[in-house]
Amino acid sequence: MKSKSFVQAQDNVPNGSGNGSKPDYVLAFFSIGTLVFGMLTAYLSFSLFPFDNTYKLPGIYPPQWVFWVVWLILYPTMGLAAGHIWLKRDEFDIRGAMIFYASILLTNFMFLPIANVSKGNPAIMTFMDINGILTAVLLGWLFYRYSKTAFYYLLPLIIWMPLTALFKILLWLTNPANP
Repeated sequence: MKSKSFVQAQDNVPNGSGNGSKPDYVLAFFSIGTLVFGMLTAYLSFSLFPFDNTYKLPGIYPPQWVFWVVWLILYPTMGLAAGHIWLKRDEFDIRGAMIFYASILLTNFMFLPIANVSKGNPAIMTFMDINGILTAVLLGWLFYRYSKTAFYYLLPLIIWMPLTALFKILLWLTNPANP
């Protein structure tokens, strides 16, 4: 059963976890909010730190627009997953899972500024993606404990992170003089 939480629902107070349209609003809020915050971070990052990429790309490296399309899918699905966990807050103490989700968002949102400031250093980007693999799998495991639906919404992230890490490893191997 649920332990005491600092966000405790009171009797007869709507909290978004009942029937009706409130869960839809919660899911929309998490999905759109995550997307807007992620895209705003990308916009600010590229505005403040223009990407100066002079590295030779490997043969199977996708064009930059592919990364944008993928993250336009990943951010809303991550938000939907978090929204499903949030709707379970009356049944479970979800604080740990939500704090870990927030820390992953912070890590994701710091990727572009770090990549741009480091001028796209393949080694730095590779290690950030390896960290992304580990955190995505751990987040999937945490969310699965509360909601299988939330886990399924995280599957695109869990699948994408090893692929993007492979692209960064190939970029690093193609440019060995740039550690």
